Amino acid sequence: MKKKLIFSAALVLSLGLAACEEDKTKEEPKTEDTQQPVSAKAIDIDMALANDKSIPLEKRIAKIATDLFGTTTTDGNDRNITVESMGDSYYLKMMNDEAATKKNALDYAQRNTVELLKVLKDVEDLNNIQINWQANFINTNPGSAMTVLFKEKDFDKIDLANFKTTDLKEMATYYHVT
Repeated sequence: MKKKLIFSAALVLSLGLAACEEDKTKEEPKTEDTQQPVSAKAIDIDMALANDKSIPLEKRIAKIATDLFGTTTTDGNDRNITVESMGDSYYLKMMNDEAATKKNALDYAQRNTVELLKVLKDVEDLNNIQINWQANFINTNPGSAMTVLFKEKDFDKIDLANFKTTDLKEMATYYHVT
């Protein structure tokens, strides 16, 4: 829970200080290490483990999602992270953090998808992934807040230093919001 709070605080701070971040980016040398997502460094994503082909890819994807977002949402509900293999494609489904409106649910899903894709881009044997964020909309059963499909060719478009939520719709093979 402490890691999740640190991650959330870092995310909010980085979004709030976007102008300062641009200056910081200019100061830092562009090496492979500095291009790793801040959230991945803060919670120490083990990319050697993420690329260990002796572990089924579904389990590695689930571990990455769990490491990034935790097993519970901000309102204490189970995140329900599931990963299914469909040939060379993988389907990741999980609960979004609590949101008061559909717009907030979409904002959370987009930001978290960007962070997730920044890490998944470096998983060597991942070709295609569909990510579905589920959300509870006021007094209803969970429904889909956002679904994206990234294929291998889409991963090649991701520029880690400049990847933003607004890029998702243009870069994904499939993009749908509810």
